[in-house]
Amino acid sequence: MSTSNPTYKDYSFQNHSEVYKPLKQIFSNYGITYYLIGANARDVHLYKSGIKPIRATADIDFAIMVPDFVSYNALITELCTMGFSRVAEPYRIVYDKTNTILDLMPYGEIEEAYTVNFTERAVSLSVLGFKEVGEHIQHIDIPEEGYSLPVTPIEGMFILKLLAWNDKPSFRTKDLDDLSFLLKHAWDIYEEEAYTEHLEVFDDNQFNTQTAAAKIIGKKMGLILAENEILNQTISTILTEAIKDDGKAKNPELAVAQNLDISIEKAKNILTYLLAGINQNRV
Repeated sequence: MSTSNPTYKDYSFQNHSEVYKPLKQIFSNYGITYYLIGANARDVHLYKSGIKPIRATADIDFAIMVPDFVSYNALITELCTMGFSRVAEPYRIVYDKTNTILDLMPYGEIEEAYTVNFTERAVSLSVLGFKEVGEHIQHIDIPEEGYSLPVTPIEGMFILKLLAWNDKPSFRTKDLDDLSFLLKHAWDIYEEEAYTEHLEVFDDNQFNTQTAAAKIIGKKMGLILAENEILNQTISTILTEAIKDDGKAKNPELAVAQNLDISIEKAKNILTYLLAGINQNRV
């Protein structure tokens, strides 16, 4: 496996144990299903594979499954007795000691039509895909801290980040950069698994490691997308538009091309394999 010889201090979550511990306690007390999303989740996967992260972030994002706003607000209120403070955004709190920003993104019965509507400041959050990804949580051990973290799987990151970008294309290009970085290192992550669970990728006459890894990710995405046709159609449309041969370059393939230092044509080919993986087991 190719790595960048990183140390534990290279990862964004390495100084967050003081924040995670009270969260774990409260989530357990409330019986809440939760999982790490965003840049911290990305870095946990890179840490597991020994890959140096692209950039550090001080923010923490958790998806949390709650039944209603009464439960959600009670949870926030209790956290505010444990060293956290509210800020303007209704889904955000700050851990005072380290000034760490924490976003708690609610989903589940609290949502309506894949949207959570906060009355404060008339804020609406799209949570399409949170439920489905939340059924595929991956627990990753962090031996340096003596705990494990519930994290969105890499295929879940692809789903949620594509949706986040699609929701606000002008403001969420960093999500595409994150996905491109994962694609760049995907074979390092999946090579061993390819030889045991995805032997068909080696039958491709045009085999290369980047497209093979993309297809493996797509296959895994397909298992999640199959649980919700609206989710599946949304992701499939995003990728179909990105690989369309219409003479126009759009953000997904541009991000892949720039971050992998390859041509637009090769970037579209990688995304084509990603989509093919999604559709591989479709009836």
